[in-house]
Formats: sequence, C-alpha cells, structure tokens
Amino acid sequence: MKKYKPVLAWVLAILLALTFISAGYPKVIPADSMITRFENWGYTAGFASFIGVVELMGGILVLIPRLSFYATILLAMDMIGAIYTHLSTGIGGPEFAIIALLLAVILAILRFGKRLRLV
Repeated sequence: MKKYKPVLAWVLAILLALTFISAGYPKVIPADSMITRFENWGYTAGFASFIGVVELMGGILVLIPRLSFYATILLAMDMIGAIYTHLSTGIGGPEFAIIALLLAVILAILRFGKRLRLV
C-alpha cells in the first residue's frame, strides 16, 4: 500500500482540483442562475463570489504538496458550510458536498497522516 499512496494522493489531488476549480469559477464570474441559487439559500451575490474564490484557491493549492494540507482544510470547511446550507434550507441535496468532504479528508490523511499520527 505504501507504494501506491503517493499515486493515490496525486489522483485525489487532481480530482479535487478539477472539481473545485470548475465549481468555483462560475461563482467568481457569476451567472444569474448562480446568484439566484445563493439568494434562494439566503446569501448575497458577494458571498457567492467569496465562496468561488475559496474554491478556486483550494483547487489550486491542493496541487502543491507542501500546501495541500491547508487546502484540504479550507475545502473541508467550505463543504461543511455547503452541507449545512443544503440541510438547513432543504434546497438541493448535500451528496456532492459530503463526497467532496470525504475526499479532502482522505487526501489530508494520505499526505499528512504520518505527521498527524493518523497512519
């Protein structure tokens, strides 16, 4: 398993990067549908842009091994907020956010579990 750990970490990092960059971009340059979605949840267009910047930063930083731990923490907090939003408003489902949260945690453990004494 040790032999495949770095490969699995890179696959997860690339998957998370693609996911969050593609999810963050429409929030930074918001389409009307994205603004409407955030307003339906009770947030402002400015908050949508902020979340987009967080997702873009996390998606980029997750590819830098030295910074990926912090990126996974940032993305995990973002997904916890998304899960809360979906559950508290009843609008949309939290499935995607739960999966993204789990992948971010797995990547953090793969890359830094030894230092954190988790692996």
